[in-house]
Amino acid sequence: MAERLTTRVFVRGASTVGWSGRMGGARTELGFPRVLERELLARDHRAEVRSVTVGGMPTSAVLKRWEHDIVGWSPDVVVYMVGHYETLHVLWPNRLERHANHFRWLPRPLRTLYRRKVLRPVWRNLVRFQTAVDAHVPQRWAQRRVRYAVADLARAVKQAREIQSPLVVLMETPLPGSYARKLFPGMEVRVEAYNRMIAELADRLGEEVRVLPTNAVLGLHDLGARDDALPDGFHFSAPAHDAVGRALAELVQPWIERQPHLQPIEPHADAG
Repeated sequence: MAERLTTRVFVRGASTVGWSGRMGGARTELGFPRVLERELLARDHRAEVRSVTVGGMPTSAVLKRWEHDIVGWSPDVVVYMVGHYETLHVLWPNRLERHANHFRWLPRPLRTLYRRKVLRPVWRNLVRFQTAVDAHVPQRWAQRRVRYAVADLARAVKQAREIQSPLVVLMETPLPGSYARKLFPGMEVRVEAYNRMIAELADRLGEEVRVLPTNAVLGLHDLGARDDALPDGFHFSAPAHDAVGRALAELVQPWIERQPHLQPIEPHADAG
């Protein structure tokens, strides 16, 4: 019986990749990378999807980690869902964000007291200050982070394409829901700028770099649909993860079917 070489898919992104807008759901509520794997298997493609997701991950991590992610494992398809972090913040550096919000702090008495009485109150006040500033800061200045993010992403994609020629899928950042719009008034403008820039990037780099139109898939251009798809304003609901995973499968399947090394392999006849 003819076998297929396993299609390898690598996904990297911030918390949007793996988290749900309503945490604590059933185990059957899969993130979109697992949905993508399920859909490819259902289409008779042996598939393995590896996902790396880090909360608050800047796009620069894609460039810094591209060798570790791509070279050794040699994925056929690379999916990047990044840029979300750069559309959130206007003022605060990544290290401060990670220090205030990471989940790896040790539950020791002094550390717990510090986080509860000092760090978290200070961070909440800083976010309130940013909210006020974000409503008035010139968006041309605020989009500098977005331009740098796209430049980092472009370099990482070129490196990956030059060494192993995978299909690269750049996912649009979802437009913000109500809570995100309230917290970061300028976020929607920055998201639109980022999505426009990655579309231009894909056009420049050729047909084996694609954009998944996340906002069209989920109907997020309709403001009323956003709070269903993004219950906390940022992260996909379980149905949204499912829809995005299925859309990814539809996008990558035609490319997979054109790759000679991923077609059924006939067993060799015995030499004797």
